[in-house]
Amino acid sequence: MTQPHTPWRQHALIQAVFFLMGAELFLASPLLPTISGDFGTSIAATAWVVTVFGLSYAIASPLVGALTEHLPRRRVILSGIAVFATGELLCALAPGLGWLLAARAIGGIGGALVGPAMWAYLAETAAPHERGRAIARGSAAYAGGQIVGVPLATFAAAGSSWRFAFAAVALGLVAAGTLIALRLRESVRATASSGRPLSALRSSFGLWKVGVFRTIMAGNFFVQAARLGTYAYAGALFATKFGFETGVLGLVGMVVGIGSLIGSMVSGPLIDRWSSAGRHVSELSVGWGLVLAVALGVAATAETWQVCVAGFVLAFFCGTAFFSTAQVYLTTVMAERRAPAVSWNNSVLYIGTGAGTTVLGLTTLGGTAFAVCSVAFALLAAGFSALSALRRPSPAD
Repeated sequence: MTQPHTPWRQHALIQAVFFLMGAELFLASPLLPTISGDFGTSIAATAWVVTVFGLSYAIASPLVGALTEHLPRRRVILSGIAVFATGELLCALAPGLGWLLAARAIGGIGGALVGPAMWAYLAETAAPHERGRAIARGSAAYAGGQIVGVPLATFAAAGSSWRFAFAAVALGLVAAGTLIALRLRESVRATASSGRPLSALRSSFGLWKVGVFRTIMAGNFFVQAARLGTYAYAGALFATKFGFETGVLGLVGMVVGIGSLIGSMVSGPLIDRWSSAGRHVSELSVGWGLVLAVALGVAATAETWQVCVAGFVLAFFCGTAFFSTAQVYLTTVMAERRAPAVSWNNSVLYIGTGAGTTVLGLTTLGGTAFAVCSVAFALLAAGFSALSALRRPSPAD
């Protein structure tokens, strides 16, 4: 059923949750030294606090996305928020590292449950000519949360307890969940899928037989390897090449987050205008990928910190615009199976980040091989987007 108009007030409720998820993403890393000191554990062991969330999210996402596809979006969103908030609250109360890791895993499962359902909700309730803006505003809310997450974690680490940061996110999720329970209307689904678990899982894994799906996944894999794989070493890069201290690195993170926010806001209207003109949206992704390659090349080889910051800001502008564009295309061509498609996409994004970080870690920081690998990842993302544009399937709005 085609939506006559986009319910922006309903979307604002979803955007609030994306904002909190974005803030949570950047919480743990700045808190690692404080948590390590509290629990008397090594930094290496404590770093699993960051890793375990992504692992549980990546593993759980395709499973819960398939098993909940037949359920009402609103119910899945509320369930995911409840699990996510429980995980965050347990993080705040954790008596030791083992408990904290378990709580982070619970939070990851909650994120895997709520994320795909929210992206599917935005796509299903947006008017076709405004789908780009709807998806991009969700990305912008996520990026805005990242900007807030940095000072929140810094404040918690410097003056308050690290537990405060997790408790604040938990309370925010409870408030957002309450508003969603009271005000969010259910989306109109294109089709009703089978509720049988085995059938749902077969259908979900069957997505990998679809050529256009595989191509989209490949592009998103490489764009994450390029953008976040490279940014994983930004702190070390600024510290070793330019002598930046931890507090300044936090400001760099905020500036880069602003680049993501602007990229989301610019890409949304552009995607809608591009689609309305009858053009393939993946053509935009090709452009984003090519500029991303240039930006990362500049960031990785810059001789001054100002140029390096500018390179990362442009990279996150293009990377977020690429994500928004690919997400619109994915939720359009996979109209009947949006939630499991987005679930797989979320897993691919985490795996791409890990793969990019691993490969770049094998090179010399700031060296030629480091820059070449970073740029190559971005060019591969552009290349797979070009293949998507050439396929030109007929989207079902």
